[in-house]
Order: sequence, then structure tokens, then C-alpha cells
Amino acid sequence: MKKLIITICILAFAAAAVQAQNKTTDVHGFWVVEHNVNLPRVQTVKFYNDSNKLIYEETVYSKLNIQKKKTRLALDQILDRLNERTAYIENKNLVMLSLNLRN
Repeated sequence: MKKLIITICILAFAAAAVQAQNKTTDVHGFWVVEHNVNLPRVQTVKFYNDSNKLIYEETVYSKLNIQKKKTRLALDQILDRLNERTAYIENKNLVMLSLNLRN
């Protein structure tokens, strides 16, 4: 009986470890939000690819709260769309449109 309980416990821990390892993200590259202390409502969002090359940059005249999950997900979605392209894209207000911000 003792061996059965130990075996069940080991299998339960192994199953929990396998579940924890399944979470993967397909985000390639990264984004950075820069701001100036003197101009708190002006922020620059920069998107980079895996080789640290700038692929898009946009200045936003509104405060972005990157602590919010909605904001981070929107920036990640923009990054995914930008990674599908090969050339640098000029300022097209992608961040402003995705987050429904105003100038």
C-alpha cells in the first residue's frame, strides 16, 4: 500500500511538472517604451527583431501603462505583425490605432 501511494504521488508531481513546461510564447523580438521625465505624456515605443535591429518606432503623445495586460498584449500583437515584414516601416500610428489612443 505504501508503494502505491508513493507511486501515485510521484506520477502526480511529474504530471504537474509537464503541465508547467507547456507554456511557450512565439514572440520574436522585443519592444521598449521610452519616456522623458520632463515630458511625461510623450513616449516612444520601439520594436526590435531577434537580431536587435530596429524594425519600427512610434512616438505616442499619451501615457502608456505597460503594467496593464491589455497594453502588453497589444504591443506583442503589433510586434508579431511587424516580424512578418522585412523592411523598416515608417510611422503609421500602429500603437495609437491598436490601443485607441488620441493625440
